[in-house]
Amino acid sequence: MNKDNLIFIICSYSSMLLGVLCPALGEPLRHLLPFMLMIQLLICFLVTAAPKAPVRNGGKNELAFFLGLKMLITPLLCWGIFALFLPRYALGAILLGGVSIGVTAPFFGQLSRADISFIIAAVVGSCLLLPLTMPVLVVSYLYSIGQEAGAELWKTFFLTGFSLSLYIFLPFILAKGIWKGRPGLAEGILKRRYWIFVLTVACCMFAIFSRYSLPLRDNPMMVLEALGGALLLAALFLILGIASARGKDPTEGVARLVSMGTINNGLMLIIAAQLFGLPEVLIAAMYSIPFFMLLLPYQRYADWRKI
Repeated sequence: MNKDNLIFIICSYSSMLLGVLCPALGEPLRHLLPFMLMIQLLICFLVTAAPKAPVRNGGKNELAFFLGLKMLITPLLCWGIFALFLPRYALGAILLGGVSIGVTAPFFGQLSRADISFIIAAVVGSCLLLPLTMPVLVVSYLYSIGQEAGAELWKTFFLTGFSLSLYIFLPFILAKGIWKGRPGLAEGILKRRYWIFVLTVACCMFAIFSRYSLPLRDNPMMVLEALGGALLLAALFLILGIASARGKDPTEGVARLVSMGTINNGLMLIIAAQLFGLPEVLIAAMYSIPFFMLLLPYQRYADWRKI
């Protein structure tokens, strides 16, 4: 493991532990959580909008099929498996299974020697699709269990879509505007993106785990159950990622694996806290634990593919 990987993992897990043990210190950061997530999205969109950004040539159908697998098939598979084994977390599994690819995916892809152009295209595509696909998945689930009906379903549909659109499209538009009006500022931000990512991810983990420190400490069995669900999701994402990489170019194969498991669980945590309940919040928070661990199988897979 190189120095950058080690710093990133140590900062991430240390901030989680500090949040649980010292929740009062995280209070000022909790209100900034959406802002920090949008900073990460902004950096990702600055990369994609850069004049010399990696451009994916061809393979548009393959990218579309992968996004269909990631945004629609994966959450449906997660729904089916969790409905059988962990029904309390079925909605959380849908949220995490169908969320967009995380903004740290290009960073993880770089550390894993993946095809960055594929990851960037997949991140942008999944982010722009999310406000359309996620409300449909959530409302379908709620309708199937009879939890909400009529006007309440439409309210959930529009609230979910509106919240996701706000968090995603504002950084997207801002990134385009910065490159057009202040290209020097964009270049300066990208030169420092590693440390910006480390700082914002650490602050996000600190804020998230400090906010839920009390339920995490008061309900240890529920926490363990949610952690088990998060680990199950991580295993499913690895299996699906490796399956989707079969027969592909090695660097694209690693990119598919990274894109499948590196999800934007922080965004789903905010949505879950706003619209849903503790099980959805807990599993989204607990996914942060395997999230960083997945960097190791990504790199082992890259070694196996001889990249």
